[in-house]
Amino acid sequence: MQLHSALSIVFLFTSTCVLQDHVTESAKVVHLHWYMHDTPFNGLTPSSIPVTAYNPSDFQTEVKNKLFGQIYVIDDPLTQHPSLTSATFGRAQGTYSFVSREEYVGYVSYTVSIRTGKYTGSTLNILGGYQYSISIKKYAIVGGTGDFLLARGILTEEVVNLFGPFNASATLSHHATVYLDNISDFVFQKAM
Repeated sequence: MQLHSALSIVFLFTSTCVLQDHVTESAKVVHLHWYMHDTPFNGLTPSSIPVTAYNPSDFQTEVKNKLFGQIYVIDDPLTQHPSLTSATFGRAQGTYSFVSREEYVGYVSYTVSIRTGKYTGSTLNILGGYQYSISIKKYAIVGGTGDFLLARGILTEEVVNLFGPFNASATLSHHATVYLDNISDFVFQKAM
């Protein structure tokens, strides 16, 4: 009988507790800016490579097909200024792909690893789709590590320069607005 009463009390206590996310006034906003250099046709040292069946001599045919189905793995350098030789910010590592037969539509999924400055060792996870015809692209920041644990926000991207074979290489300007919550703000609260 005592065991039954104890179990009832445990059940009542656990059934009245819920996990709630709680955003406080202390949420912090961080603004970051860097340049990404994507060079798929850079001789022996490309920063992105196609991993699907691909023939560089057939690139014009691929373009006519809107590059549909092409998947690239990236390890792009990030710098503090537009020049590739300027101070390092970090690396962007992940994938981008072409996902439409009718128009140039891409999808990105990559991690920004910060290697210099105040946030060294932290990462941001970037995710989202984009149309090439839109001049300012926007992606979701869906998480991170280090100082950016539980981060969320938005990354905007603008083309600074297109160059190289087929104008396929690019220097891109990235502005990140990152919202951070203190982990202690995620608490168990007793339901009323």
